[in-house]
Amino acid sequence: MKTFVKTFALALSLSALSLTSFATGGKDNTAPTAYKAAVFASASATTLNVMIEKEMGGRVEIRLKDASGRVLHTNHLQKKDGKFWSKLNMSNLADGTYRVEVTNGVETTVKDITLSTQSPATVSRNIEMN
Repeated sequence: MKTFVKTFALALSLSALSLTSFATGGKDNTAPTAYKAAVFASASATTLNVMIEKEMGGRVEIRLKDASGRVLHTNHLQKKDGKFWSKLNMSNLADGTYRVEVTNGVETTVKDITLSTQSPATVSRNIEMN
């Protein structure tokens, strides 16, 4: 009887391990998270919208860099985050080229942005994306 109970307990624990692997989809938990990213100017022309939709369980990082590659702003989306929307105020930045990078550690989405002031007579600003 003791042998039967030990065998049964061993079989039960092995089946529990295989069910746990099946429940996680057999995925490696360190695999990169799939995401969709959208970067676009707002109607005010001084704000840049960044929208991210990602799978739960992974991390995604958003960086705003200047032309020399210096990081000006960073957002870290955690494992529990699914959707993210941020408005970046670009009015305090000098005219020039900037870059928004969204990465999951393996794949990187890059959006180049050019800030330019129309003319000294009017205080107007354009955001152009390539």
